[in-house]
Amino acid sequence: MEPEEVLELIGSAPERYDTVRAALRYRGDGSARKEISEHIRSTEAGRRAFGISPEDPIYHWYPDGPFGWRSRAWHADDYHWRLESDRPDGGVNILASNGRSPSGAPPPGPQYMGRFWRHRVGGGSHEVDPRWFDLANDSYWTFYALLTDEISGISGRFRPLDLTVEGTVVWAGREAVRLVGVPRERWDWEWEADPLSWGGDEYEAVVDAERGVLLRTASRLRGKDFDALEVEEIHFDERFPEDVFASREPLPWP
Repeated sequence: MEPEEVLELIGSAPERYDTVRAALRYRGDGSARKEISEHIRSTEAGRRAFGISPEDPIYHWYPDGPFGWRSRAWHADDYHWRLESDRPDGGVNILASNGRSPSGAPPPGPQYMGRFWRHRVGGGSHEVDPRWFDLANDSYWTFYALLTDEISGISGRFRPLDLTVEGTVVWAGREAVRLVGVPRERWDWEWEADPLSWGGDEYEAVVDAERGVLLRTASRLRGKDFDALEVEEIHFDERFPEDVFASREPLPWP
């Protein structure tokens, strides 16, 4: 396949399945992120791209070393989805939508809104959660890999890169295509290219050859991942009972 064909495959992912259930893992490296942040602040191009003033306070939401979490996601449609994220204290955060209700928004606003809810199971108070765990609680961020262009236009995020197709692999039991991109210029993107990260010297996407979902995305610096979201298990076109989107307890994972 050519790079443009892979990008078209990514963009068509939401049309290639009715439902999806996936177990995912995120891995980050705070020391690399800190290095990139300091480099951005130290250059005029970086400060201009991010609108940073040298006098602005430095905010690091990540630790000095490795960090990450595991999560499980179910998606049937815009109004029926669920995300469970494992917290560092051993508890689980649940975010879900179990239907829709009229939004009340005037035209041309959306006619309906999801019946969204969240619940915290086990562990301690949310006040002891590390700052980086806010990312795990972001349902949009996790679903980028599964809904691709429907949320973030991720195929367009790859287009500014110098892209090559590095062959096929098997990931999470799925036949996949490996796409690698190298920035032509350091500040190609106008904003954070979720689920990729600024400042890498190489980027990777492992794309399901049949369904187009992103089985792995990684941002790398000097050959090492500093930001990687990986699918560990994935299933398509299952029928979900209604309690999947309503249960206040973590669901068993078959």
